[in-house]
Amino acid sequence: MNEDSLYIEEFLNGDEKGFEMLVRKYQDRILNIIYSLIGKDRESEDIAQEVFLKVYHGLRYFRRHSRFSTWLYRIVANTAYGFLRKRGNVVGDESALENSVTTRKDPRESLSMKEREAMLQKALARVPIKFKTAMVFKDIEGLSYIEISRILRCSIGTVESKIYRARQFLKDEMLELGGGSV
Repeated sequence: MNEDSLYIEEFLNGDEKGFEMLVRKYQDRILNIIYSLIGKDRESEDIAQEVFLKVYHGLRYFRRHSRFSTWLYRIVANTAYGFLRKRGNVVGDESALENSVTTRKDPRESLSMKEREAMLQKALARVPIKFKTAMVFKDIEGLSYIEISRILRCSIGTVESKIYRARQFLKDEMLELGGGSV
């Protein structure tokens, strides 16, 4: 029995500590996925909390036909989609990568990197969510095509196509913004 299954069993047997351990294990990952999908928005943390509320209330219905993380990521994707639908498909602000800027000795190099990352975030914000989700799960989370197909409930070929299209959108947007390719 894996770690997630143990935590789930603890929670289902009345021990809240099991759920707390799942939150600790996944909270940063979930927030990063949400940032990648909608941008670093003030509402991103609210969306993450909504995800964990859904998990808390739905865990007893988790059938364990797939890994817990697959089920969790499906909830993340659906919650992010729902948020974007309510918001009218506005993807988010352009500062999601701002905090990931590495410090350089040369201030010009640091500024250039910061500008490039801001441009990358702006381009990423323009990628349609139906393509971006697959790319985020693959390129940022490092999930396999099989797992992504389970999360998104589509074929592996469709996942490959979505990732390809997302990368093409991103490349085209970067070129349009004058940032070169990614």
